[in-house]
Order: sequence, then structure tokens, then C-alpha cells
Amino acid sequence: MIDYIKESEKFRPDKIKTLLVAEAPPPSGQKYFYVPEKMNPGRNIENYSSLPATVFYHYFKSIPGTKKEYLQYLDKLKEKGVFLTDIIDKPLKIRDKTQKNQINKKNLEYLILQIPLLRNKLKQRQIIIDDKDIVFLLARNNYIKHIRKEFPESKLIRWKDFRMNIQKL
Repeated sequence: MIDYIKESEKFRPDKIKTLLVAEAPPPSGQKYFYVPEKMNPGRNIENYSSLPATVFYHYFKSIPGTKKEYLQYLDKLKEKGVFLTDIIDKPLKIRDKTQKNQINKKNLEYLILQIPLLRNKLKQRQIIIDDKDIVFLLARNNYIKHIRKEFPESKLIRWKDFRMNIQKL
């Protein structure tokens, strides 16, 4: 399994200016934002819903086509002071087509319970940042009130809106 903390630390800026927060690593346990993968730069960006496509397009208006380019994009994010972390540091499957409303309620509830613990987790990793510089990338709306309670000055934005630079929330 991937050591998510170790992989992310390779690209951690000395001074984090923007902290992006996602839910958790992909449920397969085989992929991770900080582990380069081949992407398809020719794909329609509006429907390219992967987290790397979302983040890279937001900042660079392009998608890396090779693993080498992917690494270069990660280095550019580091230079910009952009760092990504997850609420949970282990794979978690929330979207589940076999469940009612396509949501695994047990896993969603677990994620919600972890939101109040996030500030301490960041402190343990020595990630010191003002709430106003935290951007929660929302895959769903089910936990907005929980984030607002714990991080009232942070930004919340849906993946697609972030990818397309649309400010809605």
C-alpha cells in the first residue's frame, strides 16, 4: 500500500500558502495525488473528474501527458506554495453505486467524524496555516455544515467549480 504521508511530503512547500483539502485517497489504494500517473491531456476538461486533473487544470490550464510532466506539475505546485492533504489518510469509498443514493453512509459518517480532528492532524504534521488559506475541495455537499463549524473562514468549492475556476460557495 502507498505511504500517503511519505509521498506527499516529497512535494510539501517550505511555506504553504494554500492548503487544498480533499476527502481521502482513492478507495482502490493503488493511486494517489502525489504518485504520478499518465493522464490524458486531450480529454474534455469539463468531464475529467480526477483530482489531479481538477488541481492541475485550475492552476496551469493544462493536464500533464506523461509521468515526467506530472512530476513537473507537482514541483510547480510546490513552488507556488500549494499543498494537498486529505481529511483521512487512508483509502475510503464513499461513492458506492450499490448503495441507496450511491453513498456508503457508514464511510460518509466516518469522514464527518474525522473533520473535527483535522486541525489537530495538521498540527501534528506541522502544517500551520490560517483558515482563510484552506480550500476544501468538495466531492459532495453532505458535510458542508461540519466543515463550516470547524473551519468557518475556509473556502469550500466543488471539484468541477474549482477545475473550471467558478466561485460558487
